[in-house]
Amino acid sequence: MPFIKKNYGWIIVTILAIIPMFILSTMFKIDTSNGFVFTLVENGGKEGMSTLEMLYHITGEFSIRWMTSVLTCTPFFILFGIHNLFVRQAMGIATAIWSLLHFVIFIWAEGFSETFTQFNYIAGFIAVLILIPLLFTSSRKWMKKLKRTWKKLQSLAYLAIILSL
Repeated sequence: MPFIKKNYGWIIVTILAIIPMFILSTMFKIDTSNGFVFTLVENGGKEGMSTLEMLYHITGEFSIRWMTSVLTCTPFFILFGIHNLFVRQAMGIATAIWSLLHFVIFIWAEGFSETFTQFNYIAGFIAVLILIPLLFTSSRKWMKKLKRTWKKLQSLAYLAIILSL
């Protein structure tokens, strides 16, 4: 029970971040009867979208939702005197994972060279590049190691949201 009491924020954020994965899991199937075969379900999308386009759309939507929620919860935490940095940390990790998943699906759907064809694709690519070091330095160990520099580095998340939007 002490573990749950201490880490309830992480647990809630993790559950909320994983739930949409169940929706995505209905759009592909894995066959291990003759090796490892990963295929997309036919007509898994809606409104005339292919399954791959639907995966691309859903992951992008959730990455923006997580990014917006983590950045908008900060003023509420300050306003109400909540000092639970680790809930925001878990939300930031969920943001980075959803963004990386979105980028991987984008490359799968469009190809890496397509990243540099439009301004919004380039901005999204830069946002993902910003989120990668934020993801790797979001542990307590890195907080102690980087000290004040850690906060400056994590403030790049604001630039990532602007680029993403």
